[in-house]
Amino acid sequence: MYLPGLNGLRAIAACSVILAHVCGVLVERGFLKTNYFGHFGGYSVTIFFALSGFLITYLLLKELESKSKIDIKKFYMRRILRIWPLYFFYIVLVVLVMKFMLPSTILYYIFVVPNIPFALHLSGHVIVTIPLLTHYWSVGVEEQFYAFWPWLIKYSSKIKQSIFLFCAAYFGLKIGLSIMNAPIFWQSILLHTRFCCLGIGGIGACLYFENSKIVAFSNKKVIELLAWFILMLFMMNQISVFSIVNNEIISVIVVIIIFNQINNPSPIFSLENKVFDYLGKISFGLYIYNPLLIYFTSRFLLNNGTSGLTKIILFMVCTFCAVILVSHLSYFYFEKRFLKLKTKYTTVASAASKF
Repeated sequence: MYLPGLNGLRAIAACSVILAHVCGVLVERGFLKTNYFGHFGGYSVTIFFALSGFLITYLLLKELESKSKIDIKKFYMRRILRIWPLYFFYIVLVVLVMKFMLPSTILYYIFVVPNIPFALHLSGHVIVTIPLLTHYWSVGVEEQFYAFWPWLIKYSSKIKQSIFLFCAAYFGLKIGLSIMNAPIFWQSILLHTRFCCLGIGGIGACLYFENSKIVAFSNKKVIELLAWFILMLFMMNQISVFSIVNNEIISVIVVIIIFNQINNPSPIFSLENKVFDYLGKISFGLYIYNPLLIYFTSRFLLNNGTSGLTKIILFMVCTFCAVILVSHLSYFYFEKRFLKLKTKYTTVASAASKF
């Protein structure tokens, strides 16, 4: 079972995050006045969430179809083997780079709840965050999602309806807290713990699994083109509805794009090619390593006081090359050692290399 184009979507999201982070550093150092790609980072994480929700739910549905049950233990072992080795290895690298001089908030990262200090910081609390680990908030959200999602799928008699109700309840809670002017921390934690985005991906998986007419409708050229156009407008910050609903809208758009990649025999923009497939395979490393490598390349290339377009281009090219190289080595010589162990706990052939 192989779903085409999804590694390409993952590659676009990962590279967009790197671009946003690189431009952010250029703004901080005074080389750029504005981070024109700032929204690429946050919205690209939403792409990851919707894609993860789709793939995880689809694999669970296939497992139910073939085995008539979901093996929860094997599910967790697959998730642990895929995420934890690199997750904790990178933390060790950060500890070494910072010469063991880390604040007590490191415990949030060790216990896989890094979205809590992230939300506290954004809500104005005086809390010492760890810059090289700030991006870990999204990994924490996914891990927390995995903690309960297989149980919801396993014990739901009507899975699609259950997922829809879950998304509606979570979104309603976000709206309710905002209307009641609840403490900023709780609004922030619900806003950034984007379970709705993962759930929307899950609804998409249900629609694709049951061969819904909605999937065929989404494969119309005008719908596909409109989806890509709206996504780019959001990414370039040219449109925005409300911050509380923007990511849910993007998740729906991403599901439409997924439908066109895996079900449309001739999509307008096919993401199925060798370059995208390669970058998609190493995308977890691209996401994890990029802040540390940006830190090193900025120290070497941006510290001599001179400015100019040549320096900006050199910094961007060197950073992307460094991140790709390190992610390549990590995937093929470190992560794959653990991925091979996943076969002991596989119940359904994976729909994409990351999973």
